[in-house]
Amino acid sequence: MTTKVGVIGFPLTHSLSPAMHNAAFKALGLDWTYELMAIPPDIVRLGL
Repeated sequence: MTTKVGVIGFPLTHSLSPAMHNAAFKALGLDWTYELMAIPPDIVRLGL
């Protein structure tokens, strides 16, 4: 089963984190994926 990790924020279009983290996970032989979770501030304020 793939482990999913990531970052919550808004906006995230500028983030290089997925490429960097996913390359590291692959190099380490981990079945992990790093994802961007674009959540607008008004939604975050409501609680996740």
